[in-house]
Amino acid sequence: MGYLDKDSTEGISYCLACGDIIEYGQGRRDRKFCSPGCKNRYHNKRKAQSWERYQQKIQKTLDNNHKILSKLLQIGLTSIDLVSLGRLGYNFNYVTSYHKAGRRSLYSCYDITYEATPSRICHLESHWDSGTGMETEEGAVSESEAPKPLSFAVSGDP
Repeated sequence: MGYLDKDSTEGISYCLACGDIIEYGQGRRDRKFCSPGCKNRYHNKRKAQSWERYQQKIQKTLDNNHKILSKLLQIGLTSIDLVSLGRLGYNFNYVTSYHKAGRRSLYSCYDITYEATPSRICHLESHWDSGTGMETEEGAVSESEAPKPLSFAVSGDP
């Protein structure tokens, strides 16, 4: 929301938060808000919207990472080199959990876990369902109802 400057015909300014006319007496002539309360509400709302956009960006990235890992599992891959995974669009900066077990680095993206080495990920597996990885409130989705896996080429994998 932009600053509602002065009305060109009447020389009136409007509050950015509530839209009321700003009455000038003492103080600055270029105020944007009619009161300190309106100023606080306006900035708190903008800060909350900014945080929500940030959260949405992270959620979208995590969803994309999960989708990529799910596709790998659907085509039967449990290991892939990092370069190929990056080419598929995987963002290595976002995971839902990480822990170190001895020398092993274990990562999760929701229900999918994997071990990362300096050059590849391995031991890729889903912990959601031992079947298709698809569930509903009633239980597992049958193979015929499950979405068909999308195929993509990955070079250099066994």
